[in-house]
Amino acid sequence: MAEHALSQELLCPEGGRSLSYLRHLAKLQLLKGDYSSMQFFKPLIYEQDADVWALNGHRHYLQGAFTEAKESYEWSLNILKNPSDSHIVFLRLGSIYLMQEKLQELEEAEDALMEANHLNAENAEVWAYLSLICLKVSKQLQHSDSLSQFKSCLQVDSCFETSIEINV
Repeated sequence: MAEHALSQELLCPEGGRSLSYLRHLAKLQLLKGDYSSMQFFKPLIYEQDADVWALNGHRHYLQGAFTEAKESYEWSLNILKNPSDSHIVFLRLGSIYLMQEKLQELEEAEDALMEANHLNAENAEVWAYLSLICLKVSKQLQHSDSLSQFKSCLQVDSCFETSIEINV
């Protein structure tokens, strides 16, 4: 169905290969896991569009290229208008910083995850990552607060639909 809608967009006189069309095509290919077909996307990265940068970050993140994902996510947040899925951008950026485990980047991870938390305070995955950061930087009081909030949010589906195991 999505392919049909995109083909109709191409045939439309005011449509064509516009930035909107290419962005939707990239989203479709991302959802299908067809990362190699997203190579057409590279020239678009230089556009000052936060969603384009975020999509590029998602592509790299899902392929395990975390350094490239981090750069794209940071660029998407440096543009005046934040990406439409900024909560996912903040969450993934925070998880990348957490994986890198550098103290300065742990603080950046905490900032990114706090922003994700402000956008969606019911996301258990964000609370879990915040709890991990607090443990790593020895913020025991904040850790116990984050852990209790995480446990209370477990009923809410995670935006990644992953299962998280807790051993406390």
